[in-house]
Amino acid sequence: MTLNRVTIIGTGSHVPETVMTNADMEALVDTNDEWIRTRTGIRERRRLKPDESVTWLAAEASKNAIRSAGIAPHEIDLIIAASFTADLAFPPLAAMVQREIGAPRATAFDTNAVCAGFLFALIQGSQFLQTGAYKTALIVAAEGITRYVDYTDRNSCILFGDGAGAAILRAKPAGTSTDAGLIDFDMGSDGTRVNVAFTPRPTAPAIWLDTLSDRTEITPYIWQDGRAMFKAAINGMTDSVKRILERQSLSADDIAVLVPHQANLRIIEAVGERIGIPVEKTALCLEEYGNTSAASIGMALDKWMRLGRIHKGDLVMFTAFAGGLTWGSALFRM
Repeated sequence: MTLNRVTIIGTGSHVPETVMTNADMEALVDTNDEWIRTRTGIRERRRLKPDESVTWLAAEASKNAIRSAGIAPHEIDLIIAASFTADLAFPPLAAMVQREIGAPRATAFDTNAVCAGFLFALIQGSQFLQTGAYKTALIVAAEGITRYVDYTDRNSCILFGDGAGAAILRAKPAGTSTDAGLIDFDMGSDGTRVNVAFTPRPTAPAIWLDTLSDRTEITPYIWQDGRAMFKAAINGMTDSVKRILERQSLSADDIAVLVPHQANLRIIEAVGERIGIPVEKTALCLEEYGNTSAASIGMALDKWMRLGRIHKGDLVMFTAFAGGLTWGSALFRM
């Protein structure tokens, strides 16, 4: 079977107006600006107001990506949304976005790979387009993650912010005179380590909490073993990227831009150092937005596209790590 080329033809992002600076965090917990910036690289993050929704974030990012691609919403025939903080248990966030942007032809469904959500959705969408099942896909990731943050936990509450990132994928028939598109990807999971990071639903049975941690009550907040996540994230993303480079007979020098999940600057720098990609070639939006979970890769990609830091023909490597534990990478030629 001859596969179509799958290219990224547009990107978009959107964040709430409300800014939470490190000074604001100082008023909530025992921390300070220097401590936060030194350990995480984060200066501020955005937060949804009570009357603002994750659906709104996703729809606005999607509209920006549609404008960037220069297409009409009715051309979209597939929407994949990634989130673990969608406004409703159902219908899918993707269906809500379909309604908001006016894309009546699109099949719409969600995926949940937490912080790897945008990456996994990007890979999923590419498979549908490569086989010819669909022609144009909207990939959007949006999180209202601050609604799941325990603002008494000084180690985790400083990390997270709300936002959305989106991309438009377009299939080009095999034989098209271009080498642009998805080249390779790598994905993995280790479900035996679900206790490293998790967020219970309010309806979660107590037996699950007993098996995951020593907490005495179920609260719908993010919990993670920071040290374990730090080590696993570095190893997971590094090894994933290296597998793709080895399969494609490429070196780190061949990669024009690395677009990693924006979890923590120390993690990003460690991954870049182990792979051999300097921070100057790494797309970042962590300082101004914090960790936006599934949305972070899409937001970083859109920022660098708008800054003109990614050019036609560039090899771009995406990589992410998430609770699950889950990790993955994807190589695109732009």
